[in-house]
Amino acid sequence: MRIGRGTLFWGLLGTAALLSGLANWSLQRPLPTATPRTEGADHSFTQPHAWLFDSEGRPAYEATGTRLEHRVESGDYLLSQAELLAHPAEGEEGLWHIRAEQARFLADRKHAMLEGGVTIERENVPPADSLRLQARDVALDLSARTATSENPMTAEGQHWQSQASTFSADFTQQQLLQEGRVHDRHEPPRR
Repeated sequence: MRIGRGTLFWGLLGTAALLSGLANWSLQRPLPTATPRTEGADHSFTQPHAWLFDSEGRPAYEATGTRLEHRVESGDYLLSQAELLAHPAEGEEGLWHIRAEQARFLADRKHAMLEGGVTIERENVPPADSLRLQARDVALDLSARTATSENPMTAEGQHWQSQASTFSADFTQQQLLQEGRVHDRHEPPRR
């Protein structure tokens, strides 16, 4: 028995209509809902580059790192191998370059905890105004533009070095407050 062209055509057309109907039906079905996460990272980015702006809309901080992830349990963002640039406010000079093993941006988006080894350097200023701070576990107030730590620190300038038990630095006022056991050494330039 031989199948005619007309029969083959209508058979193929009917099969295509059936498959189309099945595909349409499967697309109309609701997708299963996922159980919301209660802990861990719910999303992450590799090689992130983010900007934080002040209340007037000017760039305040620029943040880069190897990985940025949002933690569900706290609402915090974790930035691995963090590098932050604190841009000068209007009328200021210099740029603060901050490096940390990890930065934890708290859910309020106004504070960050710099965890592990932290280096803070003042750049784009005359050598006499440069400053390099090294400490561990530093609290950063993003809106007030201050950094504090209850851990020992070392500060270096062009001709001096200082060590202290704790410190507080104000990026806008360009002030460094050292407390606890403080040891300073001044080395004038040799002529």
